[in-house]
Amino acid sequence: MSDFSIEWVEDEVKEVGPGVWIRVAVDNISWCDLGVTSQGDGAAVIDSLEDPTQANVVRQLIKDTTGKDLKWIVQTHWDVDHIACNPQWKKEGAVAVAHQSCMDSAGDWEGRPDFAYADSGTLKGSEETILMQWVGGTHTPWDTLLHFPKARVLHIADLFGWGLLPCQPTPEKITRLREVLDIVESYDVDTLICGHGPLLQPQHIARFRSYMEDMLEQVPALLKTGKDADAVAAEIPVPDDMADWWRFAAWKHARNVALIAEFYV
Repeated sequence: MSDFSIEWVEDEVKEVGPGVWIRVAVDNISWCDLGVTSQGDGAAVIDSLEDPTQANVVRQLIKDTTGKDLKWIVQTHWDVDHIACNPQWKKEGAVAVAHQSCMDSAGDWEGRPDFAYADSGTLKGSEETILMQWVGGTHTPWDTLLHFPKARVLHIADLFGWGLLPCQPTPEKITRLREVLDIVESYDVDTLICGHGPLLQPQHIARFRSYMEDMLEQVPALLKTGKDADAVAAEIPVPDDMADWWRFAAWKHARNVALIAEFYV
């Protein structure tokens, strides 16, 4: 196993840090025990999947692990695979919180946020606090980091895709992505949660950044010699220390080459 190997047990429920939990899956769902807030003693869920039939399942997982009822929904962004359970949970009394850009995009949909913030927000409970920081402009215009300071956990949603570039790599978006990853790396945490796949640690962000910069240098240079994207992907091997990254060697490395060929060159 490499220094950057990962653990992957689909549908495993585990405590990431004190009071912060995750069900690891293709579409992750995580939650935390906030303790006492303005909504009473309860838990907050992060995002709400793409399958609304999971609402009862997740609510029970929250109860089983924290002993608390679901009181809050905190959004990382507004993609359809992160908001499906909002309507049911809101009808059951949960309050949804998101960045203002999510509110603007939601219209009058029944799952829309109840409260929004401009650049940053804080949801404070007696057991944990969620610090929300908007960093939009790469994967989506809505992207938000969620920091759980007591648990030393950071939720970065789809800004990390186990090797996959999280956005169309136009020069403008790559500049913004560098800025966003600088912000991500500024947090003093032990564990990071992404929207899809295994948990990660800070060194995975650093390794992805070095891989991305290598690809942005190598791919355009090889394309200029007349090779097409398939030939370039065949010529640039999957790095040995990333070969066991979740689904990376199977398709993400080649997809990155194609994206760079389309948007960066």
